Amino acid sequence: MKKDELSELASRAGLSIKDLLNPKSSDFRKLGLDLGKIDENEAARLIGEHPKIMRRPLLTDGSKLAVGFDPDRFSALLD
Repeated sequence: MKKDELSELASRAGLSIKDLLNPKSSDFRKLGLDLGKIDENEAARLIGEHPKIMRRPLLTDGSKLAVGFDPDRFSALLD
């Protein structure tokens, strides 16, 4: 994914690109990354190279986006 695509996704969820990273994922941990040292450009590059480090699932109603498993947020988005 390109940075502008990630920026669009993040903005739909009210997040930054860095917020799309999942530091709990095994792939993120295997990379030995320090979340505190990652900026937006680095986050976009990392997600592009290692898509499994992005939080998922993603659910959209076409304009808003819910990121990560959150049944309450999913329900609110679908109502």
